[in-house]
Amino acid sequence: MRLNKKVLGSIRRMVRVHPDEVMDALLKQVFWPTSLKSDTAYTRKGDDTDGSNSHILVMFSRDSDGWIEVVPHLDPDAEQFSTSHRFRTSFGGGRSLHVRNALLMLARAVELDNKERPDPPCE
Repeated sequence: MRLNKKVLGSIRRMVRVHPDEVMDALLKQVFWPTSLKSDTAYTRKGDDTDGSNSHILVMFSRDSDGWIEVVPHLDPDAEQFSTSHRFRTSFGGGRSLHVRNALLMLARAVELDNKERPDPPCE
């Protein structure tokens, strides 16, 4: 379903003026985007991969459980390695601005879950 320009403009204004409230409303609502399919791997390389095959992978199983995997490029000759991936802003040369925005939402989701349902302490 394509939104008309007036509705889309209203949504964009709402996001610009009330980003926290819009994000929280989305995170507290159960929904399934019709553009996504279960059992489909969605992958993206970070902005600093330098030609390596490291990437993140996100998928949802048929029961709607979400999975995330970080696939690093491991150099056996390196003294250090990292499994992190950086997704830069447009000012920093970012190529994955949508992924970066989704990571903002993920961080807020973690914050809300930690507040509402704290993890048990580690033993």
